[in-house]
Amino acid sequence: MSKQEIAFSDFEQYYPHAPTALCIKECARLSALRQFECPGPILDVGCGDGLFARIAFDGREIWGIDIDASESRWAQASRAYSQIILGDVTRAKLPAGFFETCVANCSLEHVPNIDGALNTIHDSLKPGGRAYLFVPQRDWAENMWVLQALRAIGASGLSRTMQERLDHLFKHSHLYDEAGWREVMDRTPFEIEHLEPVLSTATTIAFEMFLLPSTLGWVNKRLTTRWTNFPGFRRRTAKVAFGWAQRALALAGDSEKTAEFLIALRRKL
Repeated sequence: MSKQEIAFSDFEQYYPHAPTALCIKECARLSALRQFECPGPILDVGCGDGLFARIAFDGREIWGIDIDASESRWAQASRAYSQIILGDVTRAKLPAGFFETCVANCSLEHVPNIDGALNTIHDSLKPGGRAYLFVPQRDWAENMWVLQALRAIGASGLSRTMQERLDHLFKHSHLYDEAGWREVMDRTPFEIEHLEPVLSTATTIAFEMFLLPSTLGWVNKRLTTRWTNFPGFRRRTAKVAFGWAQRALALAGDSEKTAEFLIALRRKL
């Protein structure tokens, strides 16, 4: 497993504010996105708390949109954004032909009307503007060790049920293989410039390893709207946590890209 999939410079910024399982995934996405230029103004769809955008696009003009009011408040507090829009991206009134770049970081798979969301994004981009979408692979969870173990002992039905429960837990309305995602994008006015698998099997397994302790962060978020309560302490322990994350990635060892797709779309001139 290459140690370049997640960088300590990203991890030490993310870890004070998010559980380890989430940090591993988000830092791997940051690394994948950096192969592309993302000029501003930037539209961040499903912006959440704003941490990803603050790390990825520091110094650029960024607008965020999210349907969750508590997330929008944290996004506002992050000071990453020039504008925060609280609303549904399928119906939002965004400035037409305004943005150079749009990023949707694992958000569009949760939107039932994904065609409406993509059309809104298209119309908000300048001609020639680009959208970068992280979306899950259909069978991303089947590589988790617990599901592999169930299949190995002949409990394939239980493995499939657990995978379906995970997708329900994460509120995935859209899960496709590469052909399926291409079909979705072909329904839009966009041109597909790039579609590649990203995030290794190792990141899925490392995510699984830290998922149980990270549920404490999920409970805390439900109670307080934040993942963590002691960012100063976590900042001081980031190096140790990063070491454990790297060990988990190395133990998993599988560098095949099976977790997600990164899709680059271009609004035609």
